Amino acid sequence: MKRSDNYFIRPVSDTCHRHEKSVFNVRYLMVAGIVALFIAACTNSDEKETYNPGKSVIVTSFSPDSGGVRDMVLLDGDNFGSDPSMIRVFFNESEAKVIGSTGKRILAAVPRLPGDTCILTVEVGKQRKKYDGYFLYKVAASVTTIAGNGTSSHVYDQGLDKAQLVPVYIGMDNNFNIFVTDNNNTLVRINEAQNLIQVLATADMGYNHRCIPYINPRTNVMQLGAEGQGVRDRFMFLDPKDGWAPRLKFIKEWDANGYSLPSGGTGNEVDANESHYLCLLCEADNMYYVRYRSGAIVRIDPDTWKAKIIGMTPSGIAFGVAFHPARPSEMWIGYDGAATGSTGWVANSLSRLDVLDEETTGEGANRMLASYERLSGPISAGHRDGPLHQSQFNRIRMINFDADGNLYVGDCDNHCIRRVNTNTTPMMVETVIGIPQVGGYKDGNRDEALFQQPHGIATDAEGVVYVAEYGNRRVRRIAIE
Repeated sequence: MKRSDNYFIRPVSDTCHRHEKSVFNVRYLMVAGIVALFIAACTNSDEKETYNPGKSVIVTSFSPDSGGVRDMVLLDGDNFGSDPSMIRVFFNESEAKVIGSTGKRILAAVPRLPGDTCILTVEVGKQRKKYDGYFLYKVAASVTTIAGNGTSSHVYDQGLDKAQLVPVYIGMDNNFNIFVTDNNNTLVRINEAQNLIQVLATADMGYNHRCIPYINPRTNVMQLGAEGQGVRDRFMFLDPKDGWAPRLKFIKEWDANGYSLPSGGTGNEVDANESHYLCLLCEADNMYYVRYRSGAIVRIDPDTWKAKIIGMTPSGIAFGVAFHPARPSEMWIGYDGAATGSTGWVANSLSRLDVLDEETTGEGANRMLASYERLSGPISAGHRDGPLHQSQFNRIRMINFDADGNLYVGDCDNHCIRRVNTNTTPMMVETVIGIPQVGGYKDGNRDEALFQQPHGIATDAEGVVYVAEYGNRRVRRIAIE
């Protein structure tokens, strides 16, 4: 579904327009120059060259060495052939559109979001050759505010420009409805086209603001967990066909599978082992999966509401849990800084596991899922981009995948939005927007926008990113080119 023509967009300042126009002019001139070079090469070539499978494809150099989506790149070498349909060009694992070839020079357009550091590869016939050096991908991103003005008191009934809330987590459905959890234990729906905020659930209905508004991709129904003591078996579902009226559902039967059922904790709501913030659909087997603070991974049959503990992960707080879109049984977990677990090795980290692989290691009630692996670098709080296994985060909150398998991370105390390209080897981490470790509030482009403790993060069907920004009391939109 596309946004309607009356899609609500805030006005952009003249300064932003001038900046965007200047950037556009520079990029236009660069693209025009590269295309001119390619045309000149075509003119100087006497005849079309045909790819010879008996000879090696040779790659020598490419230019420019940096750029953004749809920018043009020249790739030089030999024995490419002049038929673009026979040539494939890759920026990491993302395929570029080949515009033309002289046999010795290829003109290709940079694909969208291939990763910030790209290896360029040419494939002709059965030959695949890699260029030396790297292409640096430049993300063009801009931030605008949708709702909130920095005030903590709650105003929902005066339109988005006067709305006041303290957003914590966020979700998106297939119809561009934005669902935000407000820290007064209220769940609201924001619709930009309708310029409204609608209250859907409150504390007296059993809702807690730390429960993530996850939208079932097949049914468009919102599914939420519960937080605190005595809520182990409870979930909340909201169906748009019923006007998003909250409905409580409960686990009817447990298969402990040799483990201890989640219970106990320090007594603090957030530390209760019965807390479970999400209820996710796994599209590989159509079952629901839940991670409890105790570390238990639980499978629930949505037809019978029978639950089974399939294995353990390190205990601790993890508000971020998501399934990979291309590997649907692969669950990713983002641990909070307080999530030290029983062994103290998962704080501030990203991990993953396969929910269809029930093999375990260890003995008794502490058996760990064998597929569980911590992916990121040091657990000490910090900021480091680059290969995922070396990266650092500072209090991961919500995580969410886009359709291309990019994982977006609300990096709370680094005050920025991070992205993991999970399609490269090694997987790479970059800061999409926000100045690391500098909190503040400012809309604008990638070089100037500021955030303050971003918690929730969601992407819509068109790749736009939405942020529930706890520190600034605002809901923000990031348009990424």
